[in-house]
Amino acid sequence: MRKLPLLLFLFLGAILEAAVATGDNQGLAELYADSFESRDHTVYAKGHVVLAYDGTLFLGDRATYDRQANRIVLQGHVEVLSNRGGKVLADKLVFEVDKNHVTFSDFYHTDRDDIWVYADDAEKQDGNYTLRNSVLSSCSVEDPDWSVKFGEAVYDSETKYMRLHDVKFYAGKTPLFYTPYLGFSLERQRHSGFLMPRFGYGKDEGYYYEQPYFWAIAPSMDLELNPLIRSKRGYGLYGTFRFVDSPWSRGEIRTGYFRDKNAFVNRHDLENKSHYGFELLYESGNFLQKWKPEGYQDGLYANLNLFNDIDYRNLQYSTLNHLEEESRFQESRVNYFLYNDDQYFGFRTRYFIDTTSKENNATIQELPALEYHKFTAELGNKFLHYSFDAQLRNYWRKDGTRALQGIATLPVEFHTALFEDFLNLSVKEELSASDTKFMEENSLHIGEDHYAALVLHHDVELSSDLVRGYASGLHTMLLAASFTKSTLLAEGDLSYNDLNPELVDDYDLDRVYDSCLAFKMHHFWQAYASPFSADYLVTADYYPDNDSRWNELRQELHLSYGNYRFSSRIDYSLRHHALSQLANTLSYRSETFAVDLTHTRIEEEEVSQNEIGVDLRYKQNDRVTWYGGYSYDFKAKSSKDWKGGILYDKKCWNITLIFKREITPALTKNGRGSLHNNSITFQFNLVPFGGVGNASHEKL
Repeated sequence: MRKLPLLLFLFLGAILEAAVATGDNQGLAELYADSFESRDHTVYAKGHVVLAYDGTLFLGDRATYDRQANRIVLQGHVEVLSNRGGKVLADKLVFEVDKNHVTFSDFYHTDRDDIWVYADDAEKQDGNYTLRNSVLSSCSVEDPDWSVKFGEAVYDSETKYMRLHDVKFYAGKTPLFYTPYLGFSLERQRHSGFLMPRFGYGKDEGYYYEQPYFWAIAPSMDLELNPLIRSKRGYGLYGTFRFVDSPWSRGEIRTGYFRDKNAFVNRHDLENKSHYGFELLYESGNFLQKWKPEGYQDGLYANLNLFNDIDYRNLQYSTLNHLEEESRFQESRVNYFLYNDDQYFGFRTRYFIDTTSKENNATIQELPALEYHKFTAELGNKFLHYSFDAQLRNYWRKDGTRALQGIATLPVEFHTALFEDFLNLSVKEELSASDTKFMEENSLHIGEDHYAALVLHHDVELSSDLVRGYASGLHTMLLAASFTKSTLLAEGDLSYNDLNPELVDDYDLDRVYDSCLAFKMHHFWQAYASPFSADYLVTADYYPDNDSRWNELRQELHLSYGNYRFSSRIDYSLRHHALSQLANTLSYRSETFAVDLTHTRIEEEEVSQNEIGVDLRYKQNDRVTWYGGYSYDFKAKSSKDWKGGILYDKKCWNITLIFKREITPALTKNGRGSLHNNSITFQFNLVPFGGVGNASHEKL
């Protein structure tokens, strides 16, 4: 091949995320071909023509360069290849260098996401591309399952945004949808506009429609508005504001309001006609920045979750991620911490909403708590260590006794190895001082009644951690026995025996623990030649001072062999001679089939549960995957929930159909309630653009 250098100024913006670098460039273009011929002011190149410029290759069968018009023409199987990915094909390509103008004939483009575009003709002028009589899809070119045909498309190479006019959507050769305008980003950057709507129908709530609108305010913030209508229930509006205020912090704020119709409120005996709330998520890994002490790091975490009832959450299509989302008590929390390698300072406040209570007045709140922790350090030698903790907590509630509690602990631990490291000895003495002052409701004055205690906790532990290799595998064994005892050194004017039991439970005032012997045995086996492992744990507690000395025996067994997993946990109350907890799971996982069988039984003072469940996934082939699940409640003697569905995936599009029954909580005039929802969920996606979906719900 021969080489002919040409000094050219080319301005070729990226075509649909492909082809050519954006911006003005002045550089050296190199033209290669099997042969060159020059006549007058025109250079002719033939055979395997390659034009290289700024990381982009332009290939063709032949090319001409008109020196007077400063025009390059490539013809015959033209390809444009870029180091940014993607490929452009055309029958003919014309560069008018001085005018920054490019024209294509029989234009075809494909990118890294397998999206392709074909146009009868296309042109580029100053960074903007215009395509006419075009087709777009991500399916096969010969006979696409879906395609979008449009009369004209204008692509801005700076914003990477495509605007289509006279748009028709086809399923195969059948037209399904028409719109005079459609816009989207090809670089997946945020742009303002309407998002895909959500719609459905339910016998109880009627037609459901939600039309989100996304506003890209700035690169660091955006706002999403979600008006929603449920024809038989009511209407409302939710708004979510997302922002990034520094390289180390970000947040989300959501608020919303929904108003029920009178008929719906009366039919379900709801406590509230209107449902509203406010949510905030914020985290910062460098909150005080340069204002914190030298050598310290800090952070702030805020998680606010405030609403008048749980339906404010249930009515959202997608909720913000909050702490203990499935709990009866919805938690809000603000944490600030400052620390270095030696010590830690913390500020914490927590607010709880009892979703089963109409007024939430009796719920105890932690407003606020202060913490200090001195990290473990040597005390004179390497065998002796100490640390220090201090906390101050303000417990508040509108109705009921409040408390101000201070706790300080000073543990000192001695640790050494015996018998050539076969036995480990640990001795810990922990001094704990606490003072809880009680305040009557509607009073800001601290009362005279308070409970103070000074307790010394003793802890002695012997343990052995052994590892031995065999021809077939590796065995690890941990044996441990510990003895703990508490000594009450002093109490204040109020004795523990004089305390109201409710106060003891509310504020955790039992600081003197029963003497206890704890035993632990842990085995782990990993086979060499086979994919088998076993993990077995046994713990038991013995209380020598109690009438029923043995308290609880706990066993955990985890077995793994190839695609199979088995896990079992058994908690047996030796005191009551009965099972307190039983949980078994048997799983199988492969590329085509997955199944989980679970059984859970809990018999405790506040929880009684006995359920069995199964979850299934079966991949019939590359296109069809089936899903299913079922759970049965032995206490209620009825099914708890179930689900079944199918995913059909053809790579360039997929469809999901799910039938399920689930339970959602609700606040009624009698307090805690629930609604059983039978739903049908439909989701249709065009890869990689996303899609639309709807859901049909029937509340029983």
